[in-house]
Amino acid sequence: MELFEISLELLSPAIVTKSLGERGYYSPLDYIPSSTLRGAIITSLYRRGIVDRRYLDVEARQPIITASPAYPLEDVKSYPSHLFIYKCKACNTDKKKIAYNNAMEVSRSVEKGEGIKFKQACDKGHPALKLLHPKPVKPQGSIVEEVDAVSHESICVGISRHRAASQKGMLYEYEAIAQGTVFWAYLKLPENLSDEVKPGLEFSIGRGVTRGFGRARITRVERINLEREEERVRECLSGRRVVFYAISSLASLSPSKNTSLPYPREIDLKSLGREFAIEVDGKVTFTEAYGKLGTLHCGWDIQSNSERPSVKSALPGCILIGRVTGGGDIARALAILGFAGTIEHGQGFFITGVNIMTPLRGHPMEGG
Repeated sequence: MELFEISLELLSPAIVTKSLGERGYYSPLDYIPSSTLRGAIITSLYRRGIVDRRYLDVEARQPIITASPAYPLEDVKSYPSHLFIYKCKACNTDKKKIAYNNAMEVSRSVEKGEGIKFKQACDKGHPALKLLHPKPVKPQGSIVEEVDAVSHESICVGISRHRAASQKGMLYEYEAIAQGTVFWAYLKLPENLSDEVKPGLEFSIGRGVTRGFGRARITRVERINLEREEERVRECLSGRRVVFYAISSLASLSPSKNTSLPYPREIDLKSLGREFAIEVDGKVTFTEAYGKLGTLHCGWDIQSNSERPSVKSALPGCILIGRVTGGGDIARALAILGFAGTIEHGQGFFITGVNIMTPLRGHPMEGG
């Protein structure tokens, strides 16, 4: 298995929205869900004859390709906000998009065994703080800049083929992510496909593809330097507890009990070791979790051609506090977890692109 970071650009507006109304799709997301990106790439490889139907069946039964959510990329990468990013509603009278990040102070105290202390007032004493979690932001040290995805609005009307005029009751409205928006994401690929996902690969994202919506193209593919990330992670393991920052949604499915939880209570690192051929015998046990809950739409089942159920999840940007135990190459396994996450199985289906988390210390979202 190999890990990559990619950039992609929308060649046409993409209908990836939060809500469906009577007359169309509204409220575009400010990111591309991991299941949407993964499905789009696999579909493109199939349509180009790079993979066949048998491979699609394998992906449906035992996923190999995985993707993280894709977040806006402007001059720098954006990440989902955590609970330690805030702005003061009393001070921010000029509506600036700047907010403050005090995660470093909190995470260092937690690593020493102290409890989490949330900020109650700004530096001027105003108890009117607004948390940005889980909105994407661009980290810039102790401050962050909000990212607002540009939206595209269009109205379509159905035409009667008999009267060559508008058809009553067929007026549709679409709100979409604007053409030209650039995103970044992580990809996990098998070695035999690593050369096929390259700059220039085009695919379709979201709804309305037959109307020209959702065309996208990969513009950059970089192999991830695991050694550098491994060194950062190793430095985080010296404390009594480790503060983890979630880049993706969190969810845990139980194959035996047919139940789901909004975040994993434990992650066994052995599965990552087997997948990436490293010797590790350890686990992460999570004792606390902080963040908002939501619903994770688990995408489309390729094999049965049906929509998978939705499960409760913790939203991207959540903070978890855990203890790492065991032996072997734990730092490398945790580095991989920060790019690939886990594959969850339960209730008769798989979900991918979840539980992508990394130690907060030394990460751009720690601030400082």
